[in-house]
Amino acid sequence: MISKVVQNERVKLLAGFMNTIAAAFLSAGCIGPALAFFYGLTPAGINGGILIIGSLACMLLSAALHFVGHLALGGIRE
Repeated sequence: MISKVVQNERVKLLAGFMNTIAAAFLSAGCIGPALAFFYGLTPAGINGGILIIGSLACMLLSAALHFVGHLALGGIRE
């Protein structure tokens, strides 16, 4: 049987991993395209609307992954 300490560390590791993936989605899907658009580095066929929709989708996915990590922390035992 796994001790409470080991179980808690595994839960914290999972929550940290989910939060890191959420931050990656936020960076790659929102911040990166916004900077590319600001500096005029977007491809010619892509307009601002597509970037906004894609950024919103990545932002929602990022929030959902962060929330999953938050929920995982509820599994910590005392």
